[in-house]
Amino acid sequence: MLEDLLDGVGGSLFAITAMRFALGSFFVLSGVHKLTNKQRHETFVETLRVLGIPRIGLFQWFVPGVEFLGGLGVAVGCLTPLAALGLLVICAVALLTSSPTVVASYKPIDRADRVDDWLYQPELMYALMLLYFIAAGAGPVSVDQLLKLWIG
Repeated sequence: MLEDLLDGVGGSLFAITAMRFALGSFFVLSGVHKLTNKQRHETFVETLRVLGIPRIGLFQWFVPGVEFLGGLGVAVGCLTPLAALGLLVICAVALLTSSPTVVASYKPIDRADRVDDWLYQPELMYALMLLYFIAAGAGPVSVDQLLKLWIG
């Protein structure tokens, strides 16, 4: 019993694979909606405009393209560290541009509440999960593992 409390109950292979698939699927769906749904695309473009992002003509297609392709890579575990890095950059830009306004709107009552509000930002949690996959790779249930077997 103490071992389970200290080392976990096992099943990390399933947990990591499920986390990778869910995280990648989120970005796939987010990207595809921004690419194919006119209303979502217009809302995204307006968000870029309000945040003062330059070269909107390029980024309105580039960002959702990276979300879609990077998300697909993470979901199936193909070139996972590279795919996760592209998504991490998107999360970092979102954290630096939109999250300060969101956190301020919560009107934190003290420093601890401000930290809590930053930790509540989904982009921060996504960024931390992406850092894991950049560092650790996709895991054994992935296209990356098949590529390693095939290449070498």
